[in-house]
Order: sequence, then C-alpha cells, then structure tokens
Amino acid sequence: MAGVVMGALAMSAGHGARAQAIDGLLAAAQPQPFTADDVLWLEVRLEGQPLAESMDAYSSRAGVFVPLGQFSRLLDLAVGVFPAQQRAEGWVLTRDRLLVVDLIAGEAQVGGRTLPIAANQAAIFDDELFVRLDLAEQLLPVRLTADPSAQLLEVRATEPLPFQSRLERERRRLGLEAGPGEIEAATRVETPYRLFTPPTVDVNLGGQLTRDGDDQLRRYDVRLAGDLAYAGFQGFLGSDEDGELSSVRVLLERKDPSGRALGALGGTRAGIGDVFTPSMALGAASYGGRGLYYSSAPLESLDLATPLTLRGELAVGEEVELYVNEILQGAQSAPEQGRYEFRNVPLRVGLNTIRLVFYGSQGQTREQVRRINFGSGQVEAGRTVVRLGLVEQGLPVIDAGAPIADASAGEARLVATVDHGLTAGLTVSGGAALYTPREGEARSLGMLGLRSSLGSIATQVDAAVDDQGGHGVALGAAARPWGVSVLARHAEYGGGFIDETRQLGVSAAEPLVRSSTLRADFQVQPIAGLTLPVSLDMRRAERMNGERQTVAELRSSAAVDRYYLSGSVIYEDEVTAQGRTERVLGGADLATLINAAVQLRGGFTYEISPDARLDTAYVNADVQISETDALRLGAVRALGASGETSLQASYLRRARRFDIALNAAYETRSEEWRVGLQLGLALAWDSGRGRYAMVRPGASTGGAVAVNAWVDRDGDGVRDADEPAVPGVVVESPAEAVLTDADGQAFATGLGDGAAARVRLNAEGIEDPFLIGGPSTFELTPRAGRVAQIAYPMVPGAEVEITALLARDGGEARPLSALDLELVGADGAVIATRTDHAGVAFLEAVRPGDYAVRLNPEQAATLGLELAAPARLTVPAEGGFVRGDDIVVRLTGGAE
Repeated sequence: MAGVVMGALAMSAGHGARAQAIDGLLAAAQPQPFTADDVLWLEVRLEGQPLAESMDAYSSRAGVFVPLGQFSRLLDLAVGVFPAQQRAEGWVLTRDRLLVVDLIAGEAQVGGRTLPIAANQAAIFDDELFVRLDLAEQLLPVRLTADPSAQLLEVRATEPLPFQSRLERERRRLGLEAGPGEIEAATRVETPYRLFTPPTVDVNLGGQLTRDGDDQLRRYDVRLAGDLAYAGFQGFLGSDEDGELSSVRVLLERKDPSGRALGALGGTRAGIGDVFTPSMALGAASYGGRGLYYSSAPLESLDLATPLTLRGELAVGEEVELYVNEILQGAQSAPEQGRYEFRNVPLRVGLNTIRLVFYGSQGQTREQVRRINFGSGQVEAGRTVVRLGLVEQGLPVIDAGAPIADASAGEARLVATVDHGLTAGLTVSGGAALYTPREGEARSLGMLGLRSSLGSIATQVDAAVDDQGGHGVALGAAARPWGVSVLARHAEYGGGFIDETRQLGVSAAEPLVRSSTLRADFQVQPIAGLTLPVSLDMRRAERMNGERQTVAELRSSAAVDRYYLSGSVIYEDEVTAQGRTERVLGGADLATLINAAVQLRGGFTYEISPDARLDTAYVNADVQISETDALRLGAVRALGASGETSLQASYLRRARRFDIALNAAYETRSEEWRVGLQLGLALAWDSGRGRYAMVRPGASTGGAVAVNAWVDRDGDGVRDADEPAVPGVVVESPAEAVLTDADGQAFATGLGDGAAARVRLNAEGIEDPFLIGGPSTFELTPRAGRVAQIAYPMVPGAEVEITALLARDGGEARPLSALDLELVGADGAVIATRTDHAGVAFLEAVRPGDYAVRLNPEQAATLGLELAAPARLTVPAEGGFVRGDDIVVRLTGGAE
C-alpha cells in the first residue's frame, strides 16, 4: 500500500513525478463541482463538543464538500491523500479495514465494499481531496450535518473514534465526569481542624400582628458553626411563638472521606452532642438525643436495607422541597427544632442526585446538592465498616425547658452495626441494639445478614431476634433490567417484633407481621423530543391486629421549554377496625420564568376517588424589582367546603448588612389579616480581609470558600504588599458564581456539608489577557461554617503561534493542517495543540520558559511523519505574543 500520510499536501520522498503533476491538478480534476469562490470555513463539533475552530470546506449547488485528509486527521483516522494520483489511501479504526478512494476509477473501497463515486461527489482541489457529505458518511464512521449559514459542521460518531476512546480512558483514570476538553484533575484544598475559628452566624428574627390580637407571634433562631477544640462545632438556639427560648442544640463533629476523622481510630464521621444513631436493616431506626456516634462507612453511600433519612437546618419562614433524580418527592414548611426531616427517601440503584431547594418567605432561593450511591451494601474483601451510636432518646444536651411528648424520652439507645467483606462478592453484616420504642418497653436485639450479587442482581438477606421473643427476616434485591432501576424488599415478622425502620414510633400493641416495598425508576418518551423521568413507589404493611395499608405513588417531573412541571398520583388503601378506606389523590406544580425578573409558581391538589374534586390551588409571582428589592404576590384557594382564599404579599429589601421583609396576608372569608416583619442576616469570617463579611443567609449550614488572586511577580506563591490584585476572576461554587473584587478577593458560600465540593476559577474575563493562573479546579471537603482558603497566584503568560509546513520533493513546502504538536517544558509537562486549516497552531496561556517542539508520537508513528530538524521555542519572562519559527515536517523514509 502506498505510504499513509496526513494531509492534502502529502508527498512521499523519491516520488518527484507527483510534484511535476501539481501544475496540472486543476485541469485533471475538471469539471469541478465547486469553485474557489465557494470556500466556506466551518467550525467542527463532535456531539456538541468543539473539535476544530475552523476547517476549510466548499459549499455550492452540488452540496457541501469537506477535505478528506484534513477531516480524517481531526478524527484521528489514518487516511492520506495523494493529489497527483487523484487518490486517497489508509485504514479506518482497524488496519484490516482498508480505505481506498480512486477518482480516476470513479470508485471507493471501504472494508471490502465497493462504492461508486459520481462526478459531483468528489474532486481534487488545492492539493486536497474534497468529498461531499453523503460520500464522507459512507467512507467514515460518522453522520454529518452542515449549517453553512452558521458556519458549523455537526459530527455524530456511529462507532467510537480513537480520540474518544483515549478521552474515556483518561476520564476513568482521573475519575472525573468532565466532557471532552474539560479533563483536569482537581487540586485538593485541605482545611485542617483548628482549636478555634471565628464562627459563621445566621440570625432570623420574626414577628406578626393580627386583627384580633390572638395570634401575635415573636420568633427567632440563631445558628453558629465553625471550629472548636479541633472539631467542627454547630450550635442552634430557637424560640417558640411567644419569643421564649425553647430549643438548644450543640454538636462537635469531625468528618473525613478518606477515613481519618479520629486519627489512629479512623472513621469517616464522628460526633458528640445532639446526635442521631444509625439505622439498622431490621429493628432500631435512626433516633436523636444527646450522646455520641462513630462511622467508618463511606459518606455518600447507602445499601438496599438502609432507609435514607435527610435532616438539616431550616430557618424560620423557610420552605424546602426535596428532588430525587430531578423528581419532586416531598416538601416541608414547618421546622421541628429548627430542622427539616425527610424519612425513607426513595432512591434508585446506582448514583442518585439529591437536590434540596429552599425558598425564603420573600422568594429567596438556595440549593444544596448531594450525590449518593445506592447499592447492595458490599464492601471490599478484608475491609470492615463500623457504625455506632449511643444516645439518651429525645433529650438535648442543654434543656431549654420545652415539654417533650415522647414517652420513651430519656431511655438509653445503643446501636452498633458491622459490615465485613469476606470476598469480592460476599459481605457479612451484623448488628446489635438496645432500644425503647415509643410507648413500649426496652428491648435488646441481635441481627445477622449477607450482601452479595446474583449476576447483575444485588441481593441482601437479614434476620434479627430480640429478647422479647420477637423475630424478623427480610430479603431485598435490586437490578437495572432494560434500563429500569428496580428495588424490591419483603420482610416477615413474628412474636411482636418491632421494626422501627418501617413504622417509626409504633407501640407494642400494633407491631407488623409483614411489610413489602417495590420501587421502579425509568424514563418514558410520550412525544418526540420529550423525555419524562418516572418514579413508582409501592409500599404495603400488615399489622398483628389485622390492620393493613397499601400505598402506591407515581411521580414525574420534566422541563418543557421554559416550564418545569411536577406531578404525582397517589393510591391509598387502608383497612382498620372501623372499615376500609380507598383514595386516589395527587397534585401538580409548575414553575416558569416570564423573564429575567419575574418567576411564576403554581399548582393544585386533587382527589380522583371516592369523590372527584379539586382540593387546593395556589399561585405565586416572584418579581425582582432591582438588585436589592424583590416582591412576592401569592394566593391560596381551599376548594373544599370552607372555600377560603388567602391572599399574600411580601416585600424584601436586601440591604448592605441584612435582609428585611414585610409580609402581609388576608383571609377573604373570615376577613382576618396578618402583618409580619422578618429580619435575616448572616456573617462569615473572611480571613483575607481579617473581618466579618455579610453573606447570603444559610451560610452556617454549609462550607464557604475565600479566594485571593494576585500577580505573583516573584513567583514565590505568597502575596507581597506590592503585588497587585487581579479583579474579575470568576469563582464558580455549587451554589453561586462571584467575582474577585478590586482587592483580588472573593467569598462564596453554599458549598453544602457533603463529602466533597468543587470550585472552579475562570480568568477569561480579566483585563490582562496574558495573565495565567495555576490549576482552575479545586476540590475540598466542606464543613458547616468553615471557610476554605484558595490562593490563586497568576503570572504573565504568552500567546504562541507556530506554523507547520510539509516538505515536498521538488516543490515549495506547504502548510499542513490537523497536525498534532506538543510543547515539552523543562519539567516534562506537555502542552498539546493542533494546526488549523492554514497549518497554524495557536496556543494561549503558555508560561515563561524554554520548550521543545515535537510531533505527537502516536500520530507521527501512525502516519509516518517526522520533524525535518529539531525545533525549540522560548517564552520570555514578561510573556506577550510569541511567534515561533516555522517547523518543517517530512515523511519518514520507511513509510509505506
């Protein structure tokens, strides 16, 4: 086979006849399906990702033509063009899949197939073989869509291309989820525990006046979080509706995703104060009180048998919505002791995205996002995972005098579980507990279980007995057949066994005899272009006294154009001593942006049976009047017998140092009115400025980050007094994007309190285009109230231009496009680039230093190319624009 080369200008050494034929190329290729006036520069995108900023193409009445050699190089395919012979040769994906295009014979051969080539499908022009899009699709494993008006060529691969496979391998190696062009290992930011750090503080104050004076309210809550005694401290003080202190919570906690929370004792999370015990697979559920806990389990993983309970801080007047995999699963508006709580959160097999959306009483919104792996509960062979909790049920560390309704309050609760990996496919699980159900007697319990997999089906089995003669057995399985996540679990009980994990708070008078759960998550496409995620959750429970309850919930949420819709249908069937009750009910919600300043939210609840009717309806309009002023208007209509309508209005003023809101409501039927005033503020310690800064409310519930960006003139990584700031660097956190100010400082909150959070720095918008920084992606373990520090020194960089030429026997060297070049620094770091249609490679943000210029080894070996002479490049300390020497490329003598 003739030598495989890269480029329309390729000529092998010793073939001088090719050079002599160049002058006659245009005549030999006549008639042309396009002319030089039909030139078109196309941006090339592969499945939405940039592949090349420009590629020369031609568009005429005959169609759109792309250069086969240049386009093949963009796709990393070994196809060379020989213009003198009006021919292209090479192979596609594998060496046995030969490709030959012969314009003289008027045919092409691809993988053993012969394709005819029409006169208006291909042509030699300017030392390149141009093929029409339909022919290109037959020759290469792609589908092409050209938009000449937008100067865009969209490419869809029908088989994995070589560079896609390399990117995928690199992603797996780095463990990232970035798309093409975004592969960058995150720089770890450590935030060690300190003896003391100034705490982040959230304060909410509220009051309400009514027409008759019977429902006057005075409420407040204060949250503090920071480091104390080399642990994370969280504190809460809350009042009742009369303004009297009613709830106090304190917690000292350490966490470390790598398992060093307690140093030599290991652990991923441990705490003392107002804590919660872990939940068992059977028997004792998670329960709060004063005490301590320890866990070495992964922070963001759960198994089939462990119900997920989400808890967190909820301020006065706030509402929270829970979305699981973008499907609305629940909401809560009334905090309990300053917290929200969602129990038995439905999860699908694999990775789950948990999104908590908080709405302030005046329309402010904030989000927290967690990602949780849900699987069989297996651990690595030889590894042991421990969970331990000891509390006095229902009692706080500090008694504020509020009454406690729980009859079991003050009873000791001890829960311990151990999972040990016997082999790669089998884990044994055990546990013991001493607990007192509400309105019941104390009992002790032992549990044993296995976690494994049967093919692609994750399985669990658990058995437990207690000292009251009770016993229980549970079997669980999960799989993803045909892309549907399915989870099934069934348990049988006897002897009065109390399983709180399925019926928290029951007494010994009504224990279960069996319970079943079936969950399915899947997607449907009712119409073209619309995909709906669907969640189905079915639960059935039977009690010893003959009562039983069946509940089935069907939920879905989807974005349609500018609208986000959520809907649910719920079936309930309950049998009690009073008889049987069946109901079908549901609800729907819709949110949309009218424009950048106005958002509408509305919805309704309904009943289908036994009586078909609408129950309630609501609508809210949030209007952003200015950067500091917002207005919320709302109406809630009860459509039942009462026929009550509530009209609501709120005005928010976001002042420099606090938020203040005026709320009003009017009941149309009773003619009752309420007027309230609410004040909210948050303070966080900004170490960069050495003072407290006003930040968004809710800052104490999660981590924050402070960024310091400056020009590091001496390169020591430490900001000196005479080194200037860099304003305009974008700091992208999970919750917001902020800019560094005139001092080069930025403060971002909303990192949450999960296992990890990522912060990205984007310096593209700064005034000096030649300044470059270090890594742009940072990862840290956020902690409530703790501010992580990111130093971002920047240095002058350079924009570099290099032109690649292909040497030709007996002719002038010509530009070579789609050539992969690499700059290799003194430290061995490699900067990769690719030449464009004119043979020019352009690199931005190149640091000062000396570089060797080389060809990409893999591409050069595949295509038989080498540098005619060694090439080097020097970037001066002051940066700026650097025009490198032209590099000359030639075919290797052994290429065939």
